Amino acid sequence: MKQMRALALGLLLGANGATAAQTYPFQACFETAANMHDVPLDLLLAVAATESSWDPDARSHANAHGIMQIQWPGTARHLGVRRLAELYNPCLNIELGARYLRELLDRNEQDTTRALAAYNYGPTRIAASPELPAGALRYVATVKAHRQRIRAGSRVELRAAQQAASQMRFDQGFRAERYAATMNARVRGAEFVVTRLPSGQHAVEMRVGEAGLSATDVATLDVLGWPETDR
Repeated sequence: MKQMRALALGLLLGANGATAAQTYPFQACFETAANMHDVPLDLLLAVAATESSWDPDARSHANAHGIMQIQWPGTARHLGVRRLAELYNPCLNIELGARYLRELLDRNEQDTTRALAAYNYGPTRIAASPELPAGALRYVATVKAHRQRIRAGSRVELRAAQQAASQMRFDQGFRAERYAATMNARVRGAEFVVTRLPSGQHAVEMRVGEAGLSATDVATLDVLGWPETDR
């Protein structure tokens, strides 16, 4: 378990040095994990969008957990996780998802469609089926649609949506509430509050306390995907 904690720390330190714009939640963690496991960043983001809408606290009826929806206990233990709570470390969960996706791509000779189907349905079930199940095909289509939007237009739209002072915007209220809870648990020098906008979206606003943000807070904001222009 010491190795797992060291890996999580390494992700945090590596993520702090990321140079790309903070467009998505936990963007720096996605960049680090994508580079570490040679997985396309847009593919990794698209899987996270499909699995959890980038929600680090997501849990499914299939007992999958976190932002990349790592199944417990089977897939998690296969990836070296021994405690369920570890799946709620966003950066570690993203790294696990990237590592698993790389493994599935290698198993399927870099066939993205079959690798994604295996991520969704399980590698054993997909390997035994020359014809992909209809549900797996729908999943693959959703990931590819997200990937196309990420490549083409969503990054621009998200930047425009986030340029208001100290806020991130979400289409669904419960996503905003969970993101705010994550930020409040990790950033001591600010409070994150959810407000409903006239457009129907929900904004998470950062209100910096009198003492200001510490260096640790600023580094944490980078890792957790807060827009860099708001600091």
